[in-house]
Amino acid sequence: MNPDFERVHAGLPLGDVEIIDVHAHMGPYYNMHIPARDPARMVRIMDLCGIAKTVLSPSLSWDTDLVFANDLMRLAVAAHPGRLYGACAVSGNFPELSAAELERCFADPAVKMIKVHPAVSKCRLDDKRMNGIYEFAARRKSCILAHTWLDNDPYGNMDLFAGVAKNHPDIAWIMGHSGGPYGSRHAAELAAEVPNVYLDLTLSMCPARQVEFFVKEIGSERVMFGTDHPFLDPRPQVGRVALADISADDKANIFGKNARRLISFE
Repeated sequence: MNPDFERVHAGLPLGDVEIIDVHAHMGPYYNMHIPARDPARMVRIMDLCGIAKTVLSPSLSWDTDLVFANDLMRLAVAAHPGRLYGACAVSGNFPELSAAELERCFADPAVKMIKVHPAVSKCRLDDKRMNGIYEFAARRKSCILAHTWLDNDPYGNMDLFAGVAKNHPDIAWIMGHSGGPYGSRHAAELAAEVPNVYLDLTLSMCPARQVEFFVKEIGSERVMFGTDHPFLDPRPQVGRVALADISADDKANIFGKNARRLISFE
């Protein structure tokens, strides 16, 4: 029997592995109810399921107010040092403002990543206005988490994502959602072709044995743990990896070691 089976089904934290969530958010969002969206309640849920650290970006940033949203993110990470870390949200629609936000946010050592959401911001990943963001990421050795979805997304589909990642090999690119619930096979094909692409497990509707498939196709070192917390309850996401038919070393890579390789939390 899987050694984690009893703890997962009892609703207990795993306890013997560091879990780092690299894909989370915070605050309200216009088209859905999010009951536990404030940082304090998010940390409480992290404690319940054994998540040690979470990197979050503010939901309001994508289509409301970049500066205000990043301010909320910085307040959250300041209130929960060592548990919450920031992903600076930027958009190619506002290249000068985004450049200023990157400088401002990354002056805070708790800000660790860059987040872009091409589908909501309606700015393609290969838009030339994104170049300043990519130059900053390469210079600072910061990874970029980009929302990707099905192939018909004209702003951030998987092929578009992979093409941009290939053109910017000095950046570690996290393929948010790995193209969505029907994108797993193509996501793995692209990650096999582009070595600086990492696949993200964040999904609400998950294909059966997706974790095992990704590990088989590209190796556990290229798979990142994410939850979409607080949009989604992170506890089932922990269970997906803990109960997967993969080795303990593979689980440790996905849960936290890969994040440690890409991001300095010290």
